[in-house]
Amino acid sequence: MSAKIKKAKSRPSAPWYHRLRWRVERMFGIFAYWVARRLSRKRALKLADHLGALAYYMFRKYRNVCLDNLTIAYGNDLSKKEKLKLTLKSQTNLIRTIMDFLKFEEYSKEEFLSLAPIVIGREHLENAFEKSKGGVIGLAGHLGSWEYSGAWMVASGWNLSAVGKEQRDPGITKIMLDQRAAAGIKHIPRAKSGNLELVRALKTKNTMLGLISDQNGGHDGVFVDFFGTQASSAKGPAFLAMKYDVPVVPIFAIWDGDLYRIEILPEVEVTKTGDEEKDIAENTQRFQKVIEGMVRKYPEQWLWAHRRWKTRPKG
Repeated sequence: MSAKIKKAKSRPSAPWYHRLRWRVERMFGIFAYWVARRLSRKRALKLADHLGALAYYMFRKYRNVCLDNLTIAYGNDLSKKEKLKLTLKSQTNLIRTIMDFLKFEEYSKEEFLSLAPIVIGREHLENAFEKSKGGVIGLAGHLGSWEYSGAWMVASGWNLSAVGKEQRDPGITKIMLDQRAAAGIKHIPRAKSGNLELVRALKTKNTMLGLISDQNGGHDGVFVDFFGTQASSAKGPAFLAMKYDVPVVPIFAIWDGDLYRIEILPEVEVTKTGDEEKDIAENTQRFQKVIEGMVRKYPEQWLWAHRRWKTRPKG
């Protein structure tokens, strides 16, 4: 009888098509890791261009999500042909980013730095570190190669603690964490267990807390304008910047051919009027405006396959 009760309380399994997609994603991840470690960087990126095109044609669901998001963002300002072209480039950018990320274990500090011969706005970061009594929040998004921007930070002599979400598959999670560790990036899980490390990073000099802040914030987020449409956005960056009084500096690694260009923007001014709820909304809006500006500048390098506007305001 206890067995029956236990069975009745077990969680229902995911639909078969979800399980199939997860299995395909896992196989792709393992295959990409195996291939990346056996090819030169130049050949790996060349292969990524072909795999990006393959993913574009194979995964119709993600292609449609990209089209939906581009329509929300640009409306009729772009033709369907232009949107499809951006979708292909976005998918290819993702595969290139993953492929290079899977080679992080092979790169030395000097090699990491050599991948970004152009650095714009380094003084903004240096000034923020000098100004702060503790750490700095690095505002980033799924634009260009968010993984490389972290590796560049560490290779440049600063410490980086990055908040990240573990993947569904433990094997893929291990590969991901191994690559970040090889680059000197400290992983902080996106869970309560990571709260202590998160606070420690904010209180430590010459340490950046990396926060990817361009995804759907769910029902716990705050709605702000993003491409002219209300989008739920995570409150975390604004709350932490206000609570620990640390600078917020946007940093991006933009693909420039097979190399990168680091673009560091001026510190985002954080307002503190004493009305916490209002201040969180205002500061979150400022952060999202910065990210939107970079996406508009490099739309082909943003992750359009994420359902950014999935959560809607009540009513």
